[in-house]
Amino acid sequence: MAAITVMLVLALTEIIVQLVLTALSMQSLYSTVQDATDTTLFSQQQASFKRLVNWFGFAEDIILVTNNAIADSLFIYRCYIVWCYNKRVISLPVFLLLITTVLGYITVYRNIIGDPDSHVVDTRVGFAFVLITNLTITGLTAGRIWWTRRQLAIVGQTKITQRYTTAISVLLESGAVYCLILIVVILALSAGRTATAGPTAIPTALSYGAASQLVNIVPTVFIVRVCLVRNPNSEANSKLVPA
Repeated sequence: MAAITVMLVLALTEIIVQLVLTALSMQSLYSTVQDATDTTLFSQQQASFKRLVNWFGFAEDIILVTNNAIADSLFIYRCYIVWCYNKRVISLPVFLLLITTVLGYITVYRNIIGDPDSHVVDTRVGFAFVLITNLTITGLTAGRIWWTRRQLAIVGQTKITQRYTTAISVLLESGAVYCLILIVVILALSAGRTATAGPTAIPTALSYGAASQLVNIVPTVFIVRVCLVRNPNSEANSKLVPA
């Protein structure tokens, strides 16, 4: 619950940053129309606007990277519980998450704060690592639950196998949504890498904004669905579903 609360605060903060960026963009558009004849004033306003956008964009990207790190850490913890506290199993997801987080912070700093002409890092690489990390965690967790379900079915415990089937469906449906939006972001970035406006920039902005909020879907949907299907009066259910 503490992790979910932090993720909620970060998500709300990012929405506020996005609203501020939208307001600044509208103000810039208004200034462009009003002050187009005064080239000196127009240049000064555009330079000031660019600095503001860079700093707010920096804050938004930092929040996204941090939020993703917390969400994936929570999911890795769930995987750790499902695998009966086996540290070797989660070593690969933890390693991928460290690479993803460090690469994300480096990308944000160099692309926004650093010199954009000589230190640009391909943003698609960071999103690709996020995609690989989530696929790995989802595969390990769902695979473990599927194997346990299979063993129960072999010994005739068909009454409780449905709960394992539900757990697998929760993992796959929530993980699939986030992985799908990550693929859309990568494709949009590939289609409009040099575009700052126009049709190619619109899907990039929309998919990026969606990814920044859907980063919370995997742990949140998992917790909500578990609470809906779990019977608090059943001792067996409390043993099947990690607390």
